[in-house]
Amino acid sequence: MLRASLAVLSLLAALPAAAQDRGGMHMNNAITELGEIQANQGCPLSATSVTVGVNTARGGGSSATQQLGTQGGGSSGCRPLVSTRVVTGANLALGSGSYAGQSITAQGPSGVLATNTYTRGYNAGYGALSTANQRLLNGTGH
Repeated sequence: MLRASLAVLSLLAALPAAAQDRGGMHMNNAITELGEIQANQGCPLSATSVTVGVNTARGGGSSATQQLGTQGGGSSGCRPLVSTRVVTGANLALGSGSYAGQSITAQGPSGVLATNTYTRGYNAGYGALSTANQRLLNGTGH
């Protein structure tokens, strides 16, 4: 009898935690709603993407270009509740007459409950006639 009581008690304690992990659900009948909770395992609660680029042109007259892109948001048919995207880049033209060009784009889902974005870059040209161009985009909606 004690084993059965412990099994029921542990099941009742685990079901709300499982529901919260899969998107939350108010429990009316724990046994019948367990199947609904398990059916929702394919959709994540959050989506995170991190895009980092480092581009360097070294030496006189050298040239370097870089293009990076990230498109995130979960699998088809699923939309996360929270989207977090980080875009950061370092673009350096080091040397006389050098050119460095960098473009980084991240696109996240629209219609989410919360969107957190962080976009930072370092762009510099050192040397006579050196040129450094950088473009960082962190957008929403696809």
